Amino acid sequence: MDMYDGLHFWSRRSVYKPGSQLDEMTIRKVEQQLGYSLPQSYKNLMKKQNGGDLAYRYFVFADGEAIIIPYLFELDEESGVGMSPIFVEQCGLPEKLVLLTGDLDAWVALDYRQEKPTIVYLIQDENGMWEEIEIAQSFSQFINRLMKK
Repeated sequence: MDMYDGLHFWSRRSVYKPGSQLDEMTIRKVEQQLGYSLPQSYKNLMKKQNGGDLAYRYFVFADGEAIIIPYLFELDEESGVGMSPIFVEQCGLPEKLVLLTGDLDAWVALDYRQEKPTIVYLIQDENGMWEEIEIAQSFSQFINRLMKK
């Protein structure tokens, strides 16, 4: 498997449609709506393409288990990342999360419960409880651990 090397992050073919091209005003509005300043490395990546399918879509845990992260949500006030507060509440997730991708059973999120945001993976167990694993100490560290076949 190839590790992400800083190039060609987004898949050329995207089932998950990217959002509109980002500008600084939109980013500020989304940050204000969420109540958090997003990591600069995340904002820079989203300016290149506002969400969509990933070319590097595998994340391998220390124990060798892997998850597939097919896409990142678009950075928008009314969809994608902007929907984080609604999904956090509806799914019973911990507060202070910004959801980067996921579905109703598993999420990858920026976790703002600490001084600096970390990246967490949350998965619902068979009892409906959320299991939470910190997978990176920063967004940059997270994307640099993504792999492709």
